[in-house]
Amino acid sequence: MIKVLIATLLYSVCSSAAPVATSAGDTAEISVQDGIAKVSLPAEARKALIDWNPEFLIFDLKDYPESVLSLIKDVEPNGVPMAFIADLDNNGDKDIVLLGSDLHRQYAVALTKKDGVWQAVEIQSWNIPNIKKTVLKKEDKTKETGIPLYVLPAEDEHAKKLGKKVGIQVERYLGPATVYEIKDGKASKVVLE
Repeated sequence: MIKVLIATLLYSVCSSAAPVATSAGDTAEISVQDGIAKVSLPAEARKALIDWNPEFLIFDLKDYPESVLSLIKDVEPNGVPMAFIADLDNNGDKDIVLLGSDLHRQYAVALTKKDGVWQAVEIQSWNIPNIKKTVLKKEDKTKETGIPLYVLPAEDEHAKKLGKKVGIQVERYLGPATVYEIKDGKASKVVLE
């Protein structure tokens, strides 16, 4: 038990992560100031995230390569690659999707609000060693290093298929996208027919 606590403390001190604050209101917020992304969560949403995985830390904006940052800016000028806010389950409440890691794995997780209760829904997980040092081949054949994963609202055919619901597009740079929807408190893969 002591080893786990020490490992968690070392991990949180040594790893860089986007700051997570408690928001004043009942909505999640994402802001970027001086190149630093800050995520604010309602107290209940933050508790749901900690209950789901107390070691989870959101990826830091500075750990993303320029290619991923440019791609996100093309899609959403004020967007960030490791989080977005949308009404994922079409119930009128804004939810948030986060991308980050703990000591062992990387995760995409949604914090959804239904009937006033926040719930963490694991969307997808990976085990990519030294993810911040991943070498990415750019379209012009040069290379850069950084986190290759990002999340954004579903686009194109997936968005059309989901109608009023907002899908969660999880992608690896220059790789295929996987799209999920939140259905009955779970993440379900959206398949185009």
